[in-house]
Amino acid sequence: MESPASPGGIAGCSLLIPLFRKSHGNTGPVLFWLNLESKAEVNELFAEWKAAGAKIVSEPEDKPWKLREFMAADLDGNLIRVFYDFRRDA
Repeated sequence: MESPASPGGIAGCSLLIPLFRKSHGNTGPVLFWLNLESKAEVNELFAEWKAAGAKIVSEPEDKPWKLREFMAADLDGNLIRVFYDFRRDA
């Protein structure tokens, strides 16, 4: 999962969640989807995040709907679904 701009990481990836959400009554967790390029990338990112102590909600699994996915959570309880759509791998 290397790129010229960011070896060993996701190039140019920043995600900001506005702090004003609570004042507007929108405090539930946000679900982010991160679409990767292969099952191997999903497995590699899972291993990196787990080794770094990330809060893992579910481990990588091939789902019946043809996604290889795992879920993690940030410190505020927002969820990150990391997946690869393997329907095209026939």
